[in-house]
Amino acid sequence: MVASIVYHSKTGSCERYAKELSRALHLPAYELGKAPTRADGQVIYIGWAMAGKLVGLKKAMQQYDVAGAVLVGMSPVYPGSVENAKNANGLSPSFPLFVRQGGFHMNRLSGPMKLIMKLKCREIATRLAPKKGSFTPAEQALYTMATTGEGEPPAWDVSDIALFFNPDGGGLHQTR
Repeated sequence: MVASIVYHSKTGSCERYAKELSRALHLPAYELGKAPTRADGQVIYIGWAMAGKLVGLKKAMQQYDVAGAVLVGMSPVYPGSVENAKNANGLSPSFPLFVRQGGFHMNRLSGPMKLIMKLKCREIATRLAPKKGSFTPAEQALYTMATTGEGEPPAWDVSDIALFFNPDGGGLHQTR
């Protein structure tokens, strides 16, 4: 049974999703490395994306029995996002993985990461500029993040994740 939520947050989005899911499922949320041991039950892992990889997932899987995961990045969620993320992270097709758009806060990044993301933001803004004026809300959020270095997604919705792990509103869904 899922006993807790474990997260690794860089700029606060994964922590925010962890708290939202914690409220929805009535489970405690812990930073990666600070949660109780494997013997205390399964965890849902929430981590940030870097070049398609779910940062901290390998460490989480070594330390805990991971029942499912949430990958949080700047990009909007598109059809194929989950499949692409599973492939990039070497996860089986049956592994419960959810993808979410998170916020972005350049000022919370350290030197090397800040430099990398300044370059990435320029590339994102250039790629999206021709579509300006016809953005979806999630694309508008990404464009704002890329051009200003700050921004939030249009929503922090975890309802489908909560439903998956607690389909009847009673006991938590056993995933294995």
